[in-house]
Amino acid sequence: MLVPGKAKCFVCGQALAVTTNESSTQLNKYVRDVKQNGKNYEEHIELSVTDHAVSELAPFIGAEMMPRPSQKLYHAPSQKSSTIPPRKTVFPNEIFTETQELPQLSANAYDGIKETQTTNDNALSGYFEVDGEFLIARVKDFKGKTWADQQRYFILLYVAAYYHYFTKPVLSKDHFKTAAKKASVLDPINFSKYLNELTRNYLSETGGGYKLNHDGDKEVKRIIALMEDENVEGGYEYWGRNANSGTKRQRFSNDDKDKLNEWVLQDVQIGKLKVGDITKARDYAMVSLWIIIDQLENAKAVRCNDAYYFFKQKFETISVSAQVFSRAMKSPKNMKYFRSSGDQYYLTSEGKQTVESWVNGKPLELGNETEDETGN
Repeated sequence: MLVPGKAKCFVCGQALAVTTNESSTQLNKYVRDVKQNGKNYEEHIELSVTDHAVSELAPFIGAEMMPRPSQKLYHAPSQKSSTIPPRKTVFPNEIFTETQELPQLSANAYDGIKETQTTNDNALSGYFEVDGEFLIARVKDFKGKTWADQQRYFILLYVAAYYHYFTKPVLSKDHFKTAAKKASVLDPINFSKYLNELTRNYLSETGGGYKLNHDGDKEVKRIIALMEDENVEGGYEYWGRNANSGTKRQRFSNDDKDKLNEWVLQDVQIGKLKVGDITKARDYAMVSLWIIIDQLENAKAVRCNDAYYFFKQKFETISVSAQVFSRAMKSPKNMKYFRSSGDQYYLTSEGKQTVESWVNGKPLELGNETEDETGN
């Protein structure tokens, strides 16, 4: 690179063929600017050197002024200390070169993900086994505190296990019902209601059937953790209902019918309580027992069906079935209101006080029947 009036080349530092006697004290000026953008440095260098110094600095100046090779996109930073910050080439859109590594999760993070998935798969394999197009439950207790929760947990785990084994959604609602029946967890009256609830919240209905959505995946993981935790108490023992719950309909003899007819003819005083406002099986049962035992003093305790049919004949309207009425009285959730002696029931002190508060004008709690009141 030749500069007019200079005796040496700015690239190689060699003397030119034509020399002059100009003073060597004349200075040569070199200016270099590098601006900073974000993490990029802004650099300004200004040098004034003699012709003699040009030969020494020519390699450096020439390298800065000549274009850099395009194939070398990245240079490792020098280990030598310097007051001049290293140059940094900026590439648009964060282009990664051979010497740069993409961001990665730590080995421990990957291990955690794999371990969790393996734990869930192993658990599902332990809970179900394949039987043709269905899965058979290998466990009874899904750690649900009520029969309703036992069925809900069964449904969600079944969906996850079904995909684990068959890699496809559960085909239909009838499939769920048949599977629940095979597992002896089915409540034929309320099962469809629970399945519809789960479909709204935790399942996605596709053309191929039913599978877990994002919230469903999280809920299954929670249920598995619950079932695997040895410190969590067992769930509601729905499998013992036939032996322990006494849900079979009681027979009425002619004497029983005559007794109920006599009770129905008696006058009752229920104050400000409006029977038309009652919506819950538990509340129906509490009012009926209170009238028969505490106001009319017809008995010390009565059977579930006696209480139900007395109320039905006396007031003619009741919005729950005899089965749901009976279940509410037997539910562990309602033990603070009811006590039993064999197959007969009576109210606790809290149960009496609650009904008397309604008679005195306190409004009833509104709402539909829930599993918390029936034990489902």
